Amino acid sequence: MVYEGERSIKIDLSQVLYNDNEIVINDTFTFDSSYYEKTDIRFLSDIKVVGSICLLEDETYSLRLNIKGSMTLPCAITLNDVDYPFNIEVDEIIDQNDEENEEYLKIINNTIDIMPIIWQNIVVEIPLKVVSSNLDNTTLEGDGWKLLTEEEKTKELDPRLDKLRDLLDN
Repeated sequence: MVYEGERSIKIDLSQVLYNDNEIVINDTFTFDSSYYEKTDIRFLSDIKVVGSICLLEDETYSLRLNIKGSMTLPCAITLNDVDYPFNIEVDEIIDQNDEENEEYLKIINNTIDIMPIIWQNIVVEIPLKVVSSNLDNTTLEGDGWKLLTEEEKTKELDPRLDKLRDLLDN
């Protein structure tokens, strides 16, 4: 089943009792662009979610999901689109009596909404920066500026600090 633009995907936990204490999830989700418009994500592919919800002996639920997809992010150097695939493993224990559960892990009317769980895990996967592997034709220096690697940065120290360095050496 494909869910397009849905804001919630509620799973009825009473179905666990009729399915050998397990609900199997094998679906594809499409997130509306309004989800990621305030993030660095430029585009989010369809998200494949495979997993299960199991009722444990102590009346808690075990949620195990594998979330696969791809997000398009801006290159930190060129701002061109970079495809960033992800493969996330989610393993949560949900106790309906636990008041300290995160809001997105709450069981309400014997249902759980897995859409916020999926989205929270995707947001955590967004890297601080990505760099395109295709920088061959990119200008890395210009009039009064140059892009430095970490090695070049440590080698090229500000000459104005030489006097301070001399004071510290004494």
